[in-house]
Amino acid sequence: MPFSRPLRTLMLCALLSTPVLAATNAELLISPTGQITQAGRSVQLRTPPQFIGTTLLLPLRETAALLGRPVQNSGTLIQVGRLVVQTSNRTMTIDDVPYAGELVLTAGGDPLVEARLLAYALDGQLVARPGGILSITALPSDALTAPSTPVAVTPPGSSPAAPATSPAAPQPAVSGLPEARFATNKTIYAPGERVTYTDFSFDPEGLNLSRHWEGMNEVFFTPGEYRVTLVVTNSKGRVSAPSSRVIRVQGATVNTPLSYALRNTPLGSTFRDPLNPAYPALTPVTQSGASFPLLFSDSPEAPKQSGTLYRDRASGRVRVVAYHLNRLAKPARLYVLARPRSAGTSVQVLRGGSAGGTSVESVLGQVSVLDFLTDNGSSRQELQAQGSTPLYTSPLLAPEQGAKVLMDLQINGEAELSVVMLEEGRPLTEETLRTLPLLPPDAQHQRGTFPGAVRSLNVRLGASPVRVMLGDSTTDPALSGIDATTGAPQRLNGNYGVQYDITVENTVPGSSTVVSFVPRAGPYRGGLTVEDGQDRQIIRIPGSGVLTNGDLPLMLWRTPSKTFRMSFIPTGGSFLPVALVFYPNVGAVSP
Repeated sequence: MPFSRPLRTLMLCALLSTPVLAATNAELLISPTGQITQAGRSVQLRTPPQFIGTTLLLPLRETAALLGRPVQNSGTLIQVGRLVVQTSNRTMTIDDVPYAGELVLTAGGDPLVEARLLAYALDGQLVARPGGILSITALPSDALTAPSTPVAVTPPGSSPAAPATSPAAPQPAVSGLPEARFATNKTIYAPGERVTYTDFSFDPEGLNLSRHWEGMNEVFFTPGEYRVTLVVTNSKGRVSAPSSRVIRVQGATVNTPLSYALRNTPLGSTFRDPLNPAYPALTPVTQSGASFPLLFSDSPEAPKQSGTLYRDRASGRVRVVAYHLNRLAKPARLYVLARPRSAGTSVQVLRGGSAGGTSVESVLGQVSVLDFLTDNGSSRQELQAQGSTPLYTSPLLAPEQGAKVLMDLQINGEAELSVVMLEEGRPLTEETLRTLPLLPPDAQHQRGTFPGAVRSLNVRLGASPVRVMLGDSTTDPALSGIDATTGAPQRLNGNYGVQYDITVENTVPGSSTVVSFVPRAGPYRGGLTVEDGQDRQIIRIPGSGVLTNGDLPLMLWRTPSKTFRMSFIPTGGSFLPVALVFYPNVGAVSP
């Protein structure tokens, strides 16, 4: 029974890694002409074998019957050994794991499957014999032995090469070695199409495995053939033979690297976009709205003695931001204190966040902001008529450790707010506070009271990517204020502690919006919130570590909504400016 083209030679690409089967096992011999022989007699198959590319396919039902293994049918499901074929959707599973190998269905619905897969499913072998003969065997149903590994043969007229859907040829088996096995969900991919890998490697002793991949990519953007190889090592250090597949990439491109990244990068992960510095800068429209003062204390940033760091009076809504390092010779604490300036004054912390006890400044900044964004505030408290009430007390700070606190307060009446550093051993009493000096500011940092703790911005997106700069003191002006302790004018470079409430509107029909975060001046750690319909997310920037590379934006959000909102507070200990890059993206996506 000839194949569809002359067969001059049939070469084996790989030998199986299983023990030799007993002579009593069922065996089929396939000659180079396609003739099937069993037990010395010629066997006529109703459906002849086929080659697809480099892969030999055999009729499933007939071959299994000749090998003495039963075929179970249930509607469109056909099971032989550990292989299940679903003819209705042309899928296969082996040991309940999806297998993406070749499958052909005849006009009558009979499947042809890969010879190596069939041998594996029947715990048998596919072996080359002298003269170009292929031998396929299977164990009886009640026999116990190690399973075989599928192999492929070289088709007529081609040179030996790894097939696109076959594992690489393993070396002869060594007892106790783990086996590397994996499959892909398809055999041919378009450029820019995602590849799904199913890894079903195992160890005969059930030991844990580590994996080493070569050539494995989630997506390939250039047409061609790509070899992917997996090697596994068990916890005893035993290494498997390599398992390989060749992935073929051809046809029309479905994604560029950037469009793929915009659709598939997980939130909180980075992706490559070297074009982002060149996107046009969009100046948001500043919206008028309720705001309130910001009392900012960061000078002297690292006091060398106990003292008052900043002080001012406030009433109504106010935000307090304090960031200081302990440069005293002994441990100390940072306090925010409130003293009433009118009878019956009370204070409610509407929202607060803090961090302390570390010398890593970017950690102080990030944790305090995330704590602030997730806080629900506390109940109102009456200020004691005489003396000061602590609104914040830091952990005990060793020398060179710092603390950061943000608080939104609602003051009923008028109160004097003070930020104080006090060394360990000195009690927090009125007598102590009266003797504390007001420390002079340093030359590098700011302190003062600034109108405009909240800045409301509106961003309207068109059809092209744009970037919005924050904290650059140019397109995003720095707040101007005054040092209430000295009367000196102040400029809050970077707007640290300012809350940016950003409303984003997508004006392009049929498109979704993708937002990324880009550091533009140096390392950055922080966080923000996104409100999208009923969904409110707190996003850490970045998911771990520090964001440093401006060519690797951080994926913040993707949404099909036409309008959503973001709240962002620049964090101390990180570098500004930063950029938000907005990409209108064709097609619906979800966060």
